[in-house]
Amino acid sequence: MVQSKSWRWTQWTILFFTITFYIPVIFTRETYKRTILQRRAKALRLEGPPMLQFTFGGAIKHFLTSLIIRPAHMLVTEPIVTFVCLYNAFQFGLMYSFVVASPWIFQHVYDFDLTGQSLSFLGLIVGTAVAPIPLVLIDTFLYQPKLNSFRVDHSEDIPFPPEYRLIPSMFGSITLPTCLLLFAWTARSTIHWICPIVFQALTILSSLLVYASANLFMIDAYGPLYGASASGAAMLSRYTLSAVFPLFSIQMYEALGVGWATSLLAFIALAMAPIPWFFWRFGERLRARSRYEMSS
Repeated sequence: MVQSKSWRWTQWTILFFTITFYIPVIFTRETYKRTILQRRAKALRLEGPPMLQFTFGGAIKHFLTSLIIRPAHMLVTEPIVTFVCLYNAFQFGLMYSFVVASPWIFQHVYDFDLTGQSLSFLGLIVGTAVAPIPLVLIDTFLYQPKLNSFRVDHSEDIPFPPEYRLIPSMFGSITLPTCLLLFAWTARSTIHWICPIVFQALTILSSLLVYASANLFMIDAYGPLYGASASGAAMLSRYTLSAVFPLFSIQMYEALGVGWATSLLAFIALAMAPIPWFFWRFGERLRARSRYEMSS
């Protein structure tokens, strides 16, 4: 589009996609606990939880507490939030490293022209598009049966352990560094370019397995009351690394070469791989020691 139209079409395209994907958001059901209870009480003509009334200064204080101070506090004091945010922030940093480095890699290794460099993103696109399939399959055939079995033996007041959300992350934690290493050492002129494209797709697929399930685990762990603040901490951390990683990605690939630069990312992914397994083993103990209410 840049070659045939102008650079402005890169922005028009994003705008079209934003509008298209925003439409379903309008019809999304409310999930905030206080609002649901207020609506239910109003429908039943009962006295519900009190509506929050703020002065201008009180509104600013509430905004700072709910959206900035509390997420930042959870990020540094809650081990679940700290390590999930660290792991997920790395996933975003990794993705944006590929966004910046992929054209450079295929230009220097395979002599791709500008159009070919753009098409090198097909690996990222396909991997992202395919990622929901294993997530849905794991949810359908592993998570939901476990949930239904738990509900048979327990009352609704007892929450289902959120650690079962980590099953995709446990798979992804193993495949992510593996696929990164395979991408690192197949991106060479003596190997067909489709090989690193395939491993790039599998890398981003593995990354999304980790990201989506770890995020659901964290939200389920803290429930609707503080899950939003935990998500705020996750956004703060992942967008920070999303901004930082592209600043040095090209320099890293120029200095280390494709093989060792990508291997470095693989080693970081390998160092973080025990995180979902640790939560699977000790998540219940960590939740019991939390300073924040974990309500359903």
